[in-house]
Amino acid sequence: MATTDVELFRALQNLPGWQRHGNHIKKTFHFDDFAAATRFVDRVALDAAAAGREPAIDIRGGDVTVTFAPRDGHTLALDDVAAARRVQRLVGDHRHPVGRAGPWSPPGRMGAIRQRPVGPAGP
Repeated sequence: MATTDVELFRALQNLPGWQRHGNHIKKTFHFDDFAAATRFVDRVALDAAAAGREPAIDIRGGDVTVTFAPRDGHTLALDDVAAARRVQRLVGDHRHPVGRAGPWSPPGRMGAIRQRPVGPAGP
């Protein structure tokens, strides 16, 4: 059964930043650096393989563009949108790029912690 443009339009409305260009959909994700971008690409590759898809992936510094095109070369399907949704879930709301959230540290000085000497005079 062929997917209509209306069905694709509705499905893409729930995917922030994904755009339709002819017979493919794509989105560019922005990361702090190349290392974070490559970690994201690794996760996309594993997830796409599990979904049976092979997206086109372009890495430029910290920017990663993921493109899904139909397998038969003719029309997009809701399966392509589902694969894009899986990629979107890898980054969630995208506030913390994959692999770049550093260790948590509390703000200010911590109370109830006493200084202990280090070395021979230590505990």
